Amino acid sequence: MTKNIDDSIKINIQYFALLREITGCASESISVQANSTPKTVYKKLIKQYALPNHNRLKVAINDCFCSWDSRLSKNDKIVFIPPVTGG
Repeated sequence: MTKNIDDSIKINIQYFALLREITGCASESISVQANSTPKTVYKKLIKQYALPNHNRLKVAINDCFCSWDSRLSKNDKIVFIPPVTGG
């Protein structure tokens, strides 16, 4: 079965801290398969940017914390949030 262009959606990703340094950008828009999850998107980004493992990151969709297995919709904004340190 072939995938056609209608099977993809555009999403927006924002990067903070270490992830911004690694990617070299604060945000970007990408096309992903419909019914993708933050987990599948992050796996794609690991291959593209050599990002660190997601185990220590939090994820938010449209400014709400969510599960890594949440389904994405067209034009969703995803933020991968690294651990915060400091004092």
